Amino acid sequence: MAKYTCRIEADKNHDPVLLSNGNLIQKGDLEGGGHYALWEDPFKKSCYLFALVAGQLESRDDTFVTRSGREVLLKIWTPAQDLPKTAHAMYSLKAAMKWDEEVFGLEYDLDLFNIVADPDFNLGATENKSLSIQLKASAGIP
Repeated sequence: MAKYTCRIEADKNHDPVLLSNGNLIQKGDLEGGGHYALWEDPFKKSCYLFALVAGQLESRDDTFVTRSGREVLLKIWTPAQDLPKTAHAMYSLKAAMKWDEEVFGLEYDLDLFNIVADPDFNLGATENKSLSIQLKASAGIP
């Protein structure tokens, strides 16, 4: 079990979106057309729960307010042509977070929750905390 801090660097034109577990604590541009994102996950986890995504994606954004009144940013990332198909997935995410609070008393404890729905991801789904990677169909996206 370990806490992770992850710095991702990539060409900004080729991979404009850089995602990992935890909270985004810093991002910026690099010389030569690159950019970086620094992610910090403050909770210990097994190494197989670490996730990283870089690519050309667009996001549907919303927020969820926890029982204690904390606002969590929600983002569902997908290729641009599939963005209109993500409304039900966002509705389902918010309903699941509410259910976790009501049934189990579990309040989400990070500032951000990302889901990536990618047609090229062929493993089904990975439910990594704060960065869930889904095959489009398993994310509720036709």
